[in-house]
Order: sequence, then structure tokens, then C-alpha cells
Amino acid sequence: MNETLTNIMARRSVRRYTDESVCESTMKLVLAAACAAPSAKGERPVRFVVLDKKQMGSLAEKVQQKDPFREGQWGIAVLADLRDYDGGLAWIEDGAAAMENMQIACKSLGLGSLWYGVYRRAAKEPAIREFLQLPDGVEVLGITVMGYAAEHKEAYSGVDESKVRYGAWSE
Repeated sequence: MNETLTNIMARRSVRRYTDESVCESTMKLVLAAACAAPSAKGERPVRFVVLDKKQMGSLAEKVQQKDPFREGQWGIAVLADLRDYDGGLAWIEDGAAAMENMQIACKSLGLGSLWYGVYRRAAKEPAIREFLQLPDGVEVLGITVMGYAAEHKEAYSGVDESKVRYGAWSE
């Protein structure tokens, strides 16, 4: 298997991180991967807010799932500025592509990462919106939390054929 596929298959959600710091230049490589994600009709409504270690610690006090934010070294919130956007819900796909690029980039750089989903999650979204000081018309899809993993999970392997249909849906 080639290196790209190996990283995709090995990428798993990490919720516990070591104290080892992640340098800013490494975080910016992950951010660059997010910026390279495709965008419907090239409209590029996706925006980012980078959170450093101190800001992550402050955010941990506002959310239920505290450990990833206390222990992670960087967070990158994926947002969409919809104030002058007429692309409907395509921003969600654009943001998801940016999130996935960051997850795979983290794995390829030897980091663990967590896709912390926020959009339309009543237990998360209000606190995140307030913390990030988002104006009306700017939506938050989620936050990529990154750091050196303090836990290991087995890579995925192969295809679970019970989840696949060919040609059309079948029961």
C-alpha cells in the first residue's frame, strides 16, 4: 500500500496527547493542507481560527470533552463565512474536505488528531460560537485538535462489505 493510503487507513481519532510540543511550522503545514481542500464552484467560504496551547486550555473550561483541549497542542476551527455566500449547503462539504485534509496531514506528520464536530450540536455549538466570538452569518463546522498521541489505535484494514451496496440500495 502506498504512503497516502497507509496514512488514510491509519488515521484514527485521538483524545489523549503527550506534553511534547508541536512547533508552529508543523501546525502551518496542517493548515496549508486545509487550505488546499476543494471548494464547490471555487467560492471558498471556509475560514479558519487557529488556537494555541493557552487558548486550547481556556476552551477546555467551556466544553464537556475537556481532555483533548487540555492536552492538545493546537486547534484549528473550521468556519464558513456565509454573509455573502449563495452556495447553499455546499460550505459543509467544503469544510469537511478541509477537516479531512487536516486529519490526514496530521497522521502523515506523526501527529494524532481529533475531529471535534460542532455544527448543529446543541451541547457544543453555543459554547464554541461564544468562545470564538463568531458573528451572525459565520458558521462553525468543527475543530481539528492536534498533538503527539498518547494512545494508539489499530489501523483500519479492508472494506466492511456489510456497509456496501452495488448498483442500488438493498436491504
